[in-house]
Amino acid sequence: MNPTLIGVLLVMLCTMFEGIGQIFLKKSAIEAARRRVWIALGICFLTLEVTMYSGALHFLAVSVAFSVSSLSFVTVSLLSSWLLHEKVRRTRWIGVGLILVGTSLIVAYA
Repeated sequence: MNPTLIGVLLVMLCTMFEGIGQIFLKKSAIEAARRRVWIALGICFLTLEVTMYSGALHFLAVSVAFSVSSLSFVTVSLLSSWLLHEKVRRTRWIGVGLILVGTSLIVAYA
């Protein structure tokens, strides 16, 4: 497997972990009764994300990895809409689309 592809897949997995971690932290603000549990889960996922991102840097240039990590905005928008039932306005969905286009261009020429 191509090292660039491995790095991109690792960073994409990082964006999933970051999105999940952010959702857990948001849940800690909503549910006071289980705040510590949600914070602990959020910290665990964000720690996994940072560790995996460091590994991805072995395969990618920082400029590419950091650009691909902008997919975390897409992940958080999708998860907050789906799991937290937050309203995501059309303007933000347009931004998500632009992030997807921009990230695709960066990966295509990495």
